[in-house]
Parts: sequence; structure tokens; C-alpha cells
Amino acid sequence: MKHTNKLETEGNEKMNMNNILFQNIQASPYFKQLYELKTYHEVIDEIYNEVSSLEPFLKGTTASTAFCLLYKLWTLRLTVKQVTGLIDHTDSPHIRALGFLYLRYVCKPADLWGWFEHYLDDEEEIQIQAGSRPVIITIGQMCRQLMTEQKWIGTMLPRIPVPIARDIDQKLKARSQPPPPPPRRESPSYDLEPRISADKDLPDHVDYENMSEVIGIVDEAETETTNDEEVEVRNVIEDTEVQLMIEKKRITIGTEAMNMIEDTMNLVEREGILTIKEMVGEGVEAQDIKSF
Repeated sequence: MKHTNKLETEGNEKMNMNNILFQNIQASPYFKQLYELKTYHEVIDEIYNEVSSLEPFLKGTTASTAFCLLYKLWTLRLTVKQVTGLIDHTDSPHIRALGFLYLRYVCKPADLWGWFEHYLDDEEEIQIQAGSRPVIITIGQMCRQLMTEQKWIGTMLPRIPVPIARDIDQKLKARSQPPPPPPRRESPSYDLEPRISADKDLPDHVDYENMSEVIGIVDEAETETTNDEEVEVRNVIEDTEVQLMIEKKRITIGTEAMNMIEDTMNLVEREGILTIKEMVGEGVEAQDIKSF
């Protein structure tokens, strides 16, 4: 498809403005001075220097500077490239705003969404009304107002056909809906071996050396130990692999021994430093304690 630089417009020589506004622009001494401006860039410079708000009228029915310059742009019959240069201008938000007003007045209604959509979240602020209580909004808010309301600061805007207005409203509502939450990640599950049942025979002898390997709580100990010797223990890392090893070891060393291990782990966390006899319980004789 061949792209054209010509902006498709519709309307009349009055730029689709209401009669009162158009007549007051034509009668404005300021607008007559604008005859001297012949080029697009000269008009942009004038907007930059003279426009500070966007009311259609000043006191009474005197046409504002902004709307005199808006109609001056219409006399130049702007191209697509020139309109894009207005709404993307970086020197002044009022230059951008006159570009959006230009589109709202003369662009085909069916093309409005394509022009305005990209700017609906634009956060650049602009003063649209001056006075003791100035009104300041964002460019995005201005674009929404121009597409959804029939008036701009008291003056009528060109009518948007009902089907197009309804379509714009639906698209705006769709944009305002929050995005769906991301899918929830399921926690990993482990197929652990069943614990030993209560009616199983428990082993007569508990291998405390293997117990220390499973839990991983003893760093170093002497071969010959006494009740007064203390060993340094490190914090137990409660990760999935250790828990899985403990579950598997339950079948070998029995439920009673595992309860003793869990009690020992709790005591390690609470006290920090334990004697070996305290670790294995008061019921174990010193000669039964093997080196770790």
C-alpha cells in the first residue's frame, strides 16, 4: 500500500468551528497580523512565543491567541508529516496541544483513534486555562477529553458519529482494565518414602555416627571424648535435600531415634554449643559414644 503525506480531512472552510468562534477569529486584530506568517515553521515559532493557555476566548467573545493560531494552521493545510511534527514537538506542550486540536477539528473521525492512541498515557503537563486558578492537565488527559467530550472549554467540537464514538469508548475501557495476573507457579512436590509403621520392630542399636552424617551438625571432635568436652556445631540448613535424606533415614534408624535427632536439632538452634553427651541423651554411657 502506498503511503501518502496528504492528511485526509473533512469539513468546511471554517475548520468545522462554530460560527461565533469563527467570526471572532476573522475579526481579531491579532489574527490579521498573522497574515505576515507564510510558513509552517514561522507559525510554530509564534505558538512557542505567544501561547500559554488553550481557551477559545479571552474576555467576552474575543478570540484567543491559541485559536487564532489554530485557524492559521488550517490555512496552511498541514501534511501528515507536519501534524506529526506538532504533536511530537519537544519545545512546548502548547505546540503539541494545538496539533491535537487541529486533528480533532478536521481529521476524519474514523482516524482519530489511530492518531491519539499512542498519547493516551502521555504525562507531560500543560496549562489549558489561565487566571487566578489555572487548570493544568496532562497531554494524555487532553487526548481523552477531545475524543470523548463534545465541548472544549465551553466551545462545541465537531460531532463524532455515534458508532465511532461507541468504538472509541470501548477501546478506552479496554485500556483501563488491569492486566490479568501471571500464572501461579506450583510448589515442587516430592514422592517421599512412607514412614516406618508403629508395629515394626525398632533396631536394638542406634548408630550415632550415621546419625551425625545425616544431620550434618558436628564439624570436628576428638577420638577420645569426655563429658566436659564441647564440640562446635554449625547451623542446620533446612533445605529440601536434607529433609528428604532424613525421611529416608527414618526407615533405617527408626522413629524413636529420629525423634531424638529432632530434639537435638532444636537444642542446637537454641543453645549453639553442646556436649556430645547432651547431644545423644542422658541415657547413653560414655563408652557407647563413638568418635564423630
